[in-house]
Amino acid sequence: MEHANARATIGWGIYTASSWTWCIGLFLPIIMIRLFGWPGFLLFAVPNIAGVVAFGYLFDRSRCLRALRENRTAIRLFSIATAGYQFFFIAWLWSFLAPGGSPVAGALVALAAWLLGLLLSATPDRGWVWMGVGTWIVSMALLLMHGLVPLASVPSTGSLSPTDLALLAPAVIFGFLLCPWLDATFHRARLRSRSPRTFLVFAAAFAPMILFTCLYGRSGSLALDTMVLVQLTMQATFTGSLHLREGWLGGPEADRDAVRPWPMAALLPGAAILLGTVPFLAGEATYLRILGLYGLVFPAYALFFMSPWGRATPNRTTLLLFALLMLPCGLAFDRAFVPLETAWVIPAVGGLLLIGVAIRAASGASVRA
Repeated sequence: MEHANARATIGWGIYTASSWTWCIGLFLPIIMIRLFGWPGFLLFAVPNIAGVVAFGYLFDRSRCLRALRENRTAIRLFSIATAGYQFFFIAWLWSFLAPGGSPVAGALVALAAWLLGLLLSATPDRGWVWMGVGTWIVSMALLLMHGLVPLASVPSTGSLSPTDLALLAPAVIFGFLLCPWLDATFHRARLRSRSPRTFLVFAAAFAPMILFTCLYGRSGSLALDTMVLVQLTMQATFTGSLHLREGWLGGPEADRDAVRPWPMAALLPGAAILLGTVPFLAGEATYLRILGLYGLVFPAYALFFMSPWGRATPNRTTLLLFALLMLPCGLAFDRAFVPLETAWVIPAVGGLLLIGVAIRAASGASVRA
């Protein structure tokens, strides 16, 4: 029987709201509004919140521990990619999006964020909870200083049609529902808080965070001022630091599995800063291509290897098969999201079904309960 107290539930719930406010929630809604208007924002927001809340109820303590034991490498890779994504975004923001920005400024700000993450890695859990709560409070203060914006102020249509929205919807929903399963910060919060209600607190705390994105991006373009720059940089730095810690040191309950630190996990996210400072690399296309990890690769892994209702064994054969079959699916997803040829979602999803059949066959036509 799990026992929780209200302070832990609230504290860890707000922590998860801050840990999940990364450069996807800080920028993707702007793209969705530009393309589809408020229906695009709702497609982003509803499965985003629902996927995290569902995680809290699907993964109790025993399932979290089993997921960490059997999929720790994948969870650490998720954290490495996520940390790098944040530092790329910070570098891109200060290099090319901020008024008066430059690659030098972008590199320096992102480098400072990365070094801060390295310095904070040894902070105990209680310290991270307080930092998460503090980050959320500052974000709420900035939101109130800007003034609340009703959803009706978001345009009702965008540059693409409702048909395009329907075609992209499976990929968006797929990613948001399953990516939380690989998020080490959620496993940590679920284990430490000992209550699924932590993720109901998350929902209440996270909703105004993404409304902040509506406030500065409701026209479909990024409207930057000092407060928005502070918000974007602070949130991306917090999330990047958290995942730098999880990937480098092994994630929650690492002592149980005698997990060793990965020095390269501390260094690789810093290398992503270069992507955000080079003109022909930094841009929305690179942002969307990295996003493909969270719309396709990571959720597909979660579906096939972590499902609570039966899953394939992640061994050398099944993982190699997964990687080989993921390549054509990735190319299809790239066509769907970068040139926005949305019909390519159909072969990408069809490819996922093929991957599922192949992995099940490679696992001996059996799954683990």
